[in-house]
Amino acid sequence: MWRYVDYLPVTAFGLRPSNTTASGGKSLICPTPYAIKMALLDRLLRADGEGAGRALFPLIRDLALYIRVPDVVAVNRTFQKVLRPSSKKDELWTRTIAQREFCFHGGVMTFAMPVSEIAGAEERLSRLFAEVGYFGRRGSFFQWAGETWRDAPPGERFVEASRGARMGLSPGFLQRMDDMLPEATFDDISVFNSKAKGARTSYTVVYPYVLKSHGAGYTVYAVPERDVT
Repeated sequence: MWRYVDYLPVTAFGLRPSNTTASGGKSLICPTPYAIKMALLDRLLRADGEGAGRALFPLIRDLALYIRVPDVVAVNRTFQKVLRPSSKKDELWTRTIAQREFCFHGGVMTFAMPVSEIAGAEERLSRLFAEVGYFGRRGSFFQWAGETWRDAPPGERFVEASRGARMGLSPGFLQRMDDMLPEATFDDISVFNSKAKGARTSYTVVYPYVLKSHGAGYTVYAVPERDVT
């Protein structure tokens, strides 16, 4: 049995790769398994507290996620004025500019995962997925659009995005992903633990996008028409 969860875009999406600096301008085109799981943990901790977060953490950590990206994504590049700490003694901040990318999704984004056999776990996961409001950079809002349970496993449009995913030879868009390590503990990912290092692993997957059009400051990728079902 498989769970399928749908989300609709509300605002622009942004999430920089985990191996870039804070000033890195590139954005991923969709959330990573790590970002999805952290979003679920955030909702769980806010609603039920740390005890529930620690108890349900292994289940969330081990979720095997498949992602069906939206039919079209437009990546917009722009420059913004930002403030950075100044090295001068007589001022706190210095003004500069930084490149930023924002992704606009056209269509539904769907997550698929095997249904857990742990008693009560699926009901709690359903609630958490429904309560998540954004993935990635704060303000990258998505609207939960329902879930279904099916016997059929994810089809060709779905990409295995979790750790250990094998990168196929099919053409598409190379995307850097990250996920929680199988031995990760709650304290490894806790923002309140000064020694936490994230306990994440990085790898590359291929999403079925082809270049549709591009110009000054933007690039549009789309799923080939034969694959849109």
